Amino acid sequence: MTAEGGGTIRRRIKNLSIKLRRRSGTARHKEDLSGKVTLEKVLGITAPGNRALACDPQTGLLAYPAGCVVVLLNPRKNKQHHIFNSSRKAITTLAFSPDGKYVVTGESGHMPAVRVWAVSDRVQVSELHEHKYGVSCVSFSPNSKYIVSVGYQHDMMVNVWNWKVCILTALFSSSF
Repeated sequence: MTAEGGGTIRRRIKNLSIKLRRRSGTARHKEDLSGKVTLEKVLGITAPGNRALACDPQTGLLAYPAGCVVVLLNPRKNKQHHIFNSSRKAITTLAFSPDGKYVVTGESGHMPAVRVWAVSDRVQVSELHEHKYGVSCVSFSPNSKYIVSVGYQHDMMVNVWNWKVCILTALFSSSF
């Protein structure tokens, strides 16, 4: 690259930064873009362990986390839907209910939640708090009445939830 070409690039970058400063300086209020911006496709997966991928055996729908989003992938149609975690905490684990109507997720971070989502509407239907550091594994009981959640190593908690009424029915703590 010649010295003249380098000067042209520098001048373009300088002009671009001036334009950007002017635009941001004129906007005094933040505009809500949630109704205008949609997520079309997620490329990638956040898989901290082997419990970060689930498949509904009845429909073949796959679920996996990508940061604070659960991606619902229909591999037959190559189409994605997304569930957004309102807490914006990273999702570490997930599982389908035996009937495929619900997905349960576990989060990482301080005071994480176990959340249950309706697959058809992609809305949260239950939020359960008892873990302190993170959730490494979640699963529905065969009749879908209970959820078992296992905390991270420092949490040393295994919880059994009656998720429809948000009650912790059993708590197992270990100090190995």
